[in-house]
Order: sequence, then structure tokens, then C-alpha cells
Amino acid sequence: MMYTIKQASTLLGIPAVTIRAWETRYGAIKPVRTEGGYRLFTDKNMEDLRFLKVQTDEKDMTISQAVRLLKEQQDLREQLLDNKPETDAYPGKQAHQDMIDRLYDSLSNFRTEQAKTMVELGFSMYGYDMMIYHILFSVMIKVGTEWEEGRASVAQEHFITQFITQRCLSFFHLFPVDERVPRMLALCPAGEHHQAGLLLFSLFLRKKGADVLYLGPDTPEDGIQKILQEQHIRIICLSLTDPKLMDQTFAFIDRLRASNLELEVVLGGQGFQDVPEPYAAWVLPSDNQDEWENWFQDRVLRF
Repeated sequence: MMYTIKQASTLLGIPAVTIRAWETRYGAIKPVRTEGGYRLFTDKNMEDLRFLKVQTDEKDMTISQAVRLLKEQQDLREQLLDNKPETDAYPGKQAHQDMIDRLYDSLSNFRTEQAKTMVELGFSMYGYDMMIYHILFSVMIKVGTEWEEGRASVAQEHFITQFITQRCLSFFHLFPVDERVPRMLALCPAGEHHQAGLLLFSLFLRKKGADVLYLGPDTPEDGIQKILQEQHIRIICLSLTDPKLMDQTFAFIDRLRASNLELEVVLGGQGFQDVPEPYAAWVLPSDNQDEWENWFQDRVLRF
């Protein structure tokens, strides 16, 4: 659809003189010109003008700063489109490695707005599953590895982890709760700081309609019994990457189940190695969603 400058001004609440200035002085947009020289604005022009208005009115940017940010977004979109696979089927991580590397670079250099733009473009191009399971979590795992090997600072690891965690948790409010599915509690036990697997599994459960109380990493035992009872928790999900914490985690589970005999337990993460019974029956593969689906159908829906 095409809009005259008067229509654009009215719809966007931007004076026509300002629109002209943004075009001619800052090169922010390139409207179509009729044979008579009149400006006609495309839907993309309108989207860009709306973006500039938000940056200048709500975020206190100067127009030159806003235009620079707009140009960065446009360049980024073109770069991502150039690297987008021809098929929507996931052919392996390498097909999206450029996206992972660019996002990691932006976040490790604390370029928040650029990272936000990249994530939004990624969701629009690749969709929810691809961005969550194959890109965002690859970035989270990468910074954890880089930190452990001394190539990323504590500040970088915390910043990137928090950025991705907050973006993922925002989806918790979008998926409807199925009242037929029992309430669940998700946590990493005390001493376990890596939450990527737990967050991934919790998102899977939320998509299935589960009301998941997400406590995150390094959760102390104090108060958990009260939560289980007062919130009517039927299933507890624990994630562990450090096998040295396995024995104390089992002792923690035993204490919880002593007062909650019908509590269902599910365990995940590389920390659960050579697990004895009865705990072995509760371990799910960390990266196999088919197994997750089978568990959900067989164990959760029976409640």
C-alpha cells in the first residue's frame, strides 16, 4: 500500500516538515516518487518512520542516533537474509553458525540494542523453535564454555546468560495453562549454576500447558517443602551439570519425598552419570525432545 505524505503524517503523528527533513537531511527513508515528483510512502517506509518516532520520542535519542540505529538494523537484516538457509528444515548447527557468532559478539561487547534487534529478526525469519533450541541456547552454552576456559569474563557470562534467560522467560506468559496438567517446580539444586538445560526443558513444559514455577540456578533447600505443599506441586524438575553434586542432590530429593510421597521427580543434565536406582528411572536425556514427549504423555498426563 502507498501513502501520501499527508496520510503518513496523520497516521504516524509526525509533522510533514519533519518527515521531509528526515528524508532529505538524514537520508532515513527513500519514498517512491511519482512522475510529478510527489512522495509516496511504502509500508516499509511507514515502519521505518514509526521506528524513528519511537526512538526520538520515547527513548530520548537524537534523530541522527535513531537513523544510525535504523541503518544498523537494515544492514543486519540484509546480512541475516543472505545467510538464511534455503529450507526451513534444520540441516545442522553450521547453517546458523553465523547468526550464533554475530549474536555472541554483540552480547559479549554489551551491545544490547543490536542484540535485541538481531533476536527479533531471528524470530521473524527462523521461528520460535529454531531460535530457542538451536541459536539462543547455543549462545548460552558457548559463553559458559568460554567462561570456564578463561576466554570470557564473569561479567560477560552473567550478562549473556541473563539476556537470554529473560528473553526465554518472556514466553512463559504467552503459552496458555492447561488446568489438566499438574503444577511443576523447576530448579537447579544448591551449588549448580548452569541453568540452560533446565530453562529449555521448562519452556517445553510451558508449551505443553504446564504451570511451571521456575526457580532457576543454585536454589537452596530452605523453603522448598513449603512451596511444594502450598502450591500443590506434583512434579519437580531438577537439572545438574556437575556430577560432584549428584549425591547431595539425591539426599535432597529423599528429604522432599519423605514428606511428599506422591511427588513425581524428573532429572536432567550431564551431572547425572551412572545413576543408581531408583533415581535412574527419573533421568531424561538432556537433548532428546522425542523422549521428553514420551515422558510427558506417559507420566504427566496420567495425573
